[in-house]
Amino acid sequence: MTDPGAGGENAPGPAPGSPAPPARSGVEPAGEDPHHDRSVVWLADYVYGTIATLVAIAGLTFETNPGAVTTAGVVVVGAVAIWLAHALSQLVIARSWQNLELRRDDVRRELQGSWTIVVASVPGCLVFLLAGAGLFSVKTAFTVAEAVGVLALAVVGFGTAGGRGRPLGRRILYIGGLVLVGVLIVLLELLVHLFPHGGT
Repeated sequence: MTDPGAGGENAPGPAPGSPAPPARSGVEPAGEDPHHDRSVVWLADYVYGTIATLVAIAGLTFETNPGAVTTAGVVVVGAVAIWLAHALSQLVIARSWQNLELRRDDVRRELQGSWTIVVASVPGCLVFLLAGAGLFSVKTAFTVAEAVGVLALAVVGFGTAGGRGRPLGRRILYIGGLVLVGVLIVLLELLVHLFPHGGT
């Protein structure tokens, strides 16, 4: 006699011992539109990359005379490192938690699925390349790149806050929270610069 389960319908379960399909970042998308789900993942990784870029830029401000091209290179290399680390972490989760044997397709899928982390570093990189071309100073490039990063978080927040069906207050808080993360990174960098620098 079979257990009808919830709703009184017979729903065949997975075969005993068969692993569950891997869920990206441990969460299955709830939407029914696969294009919408991919867009959400794309934007989530873009936020990831934007914050990583802001952190890299904030760290480079401590250099005495950072070159524009060198700074652009460090930003891109840092984004690539975060991209690889993110993909690797997902592969470790799939291998350890779900007892899956990793294949080349698994590695390729994770790398392709999170490449927007690197894309997020492109605006900041372009700002420093323009500074290297002489359009403005490197000091100005740091300010512009940080502003571009914060603005990118605001745009992503606006695009993912939901439509009019969601309360306006919650949408504002959501967008404000994303922007606040970027602003805090910039403020922390400014705060550290206010500390007296002692030499040895």
